[in-house]
Amino acid sequence: MANRFYSVKFGAKAKGSVTESATTTAGDDVELRITYDATNNSKTAVLLAIEAIEAAITEETWPPV
Repeated sequence: MANRFYSVKFGAKAKGSVTESATTTAGDDVELRITYDATNNSKTAVLLAIEAIEAAITEETWPPV
């Protein structure tokens, strides 16, 4: 499996604040793992998945229970 991890600390807004690597990044607050060789994967599919996560976070109570 070919995984890439995108990691960032809370409050970051700049693209340069994001770390992209082949392994998990300990110490960052938010991390997204993308499996590049997954079926039906594409840049558009990833962005749609991120939008779904954003909608779920926006609509749910905070902090999650």
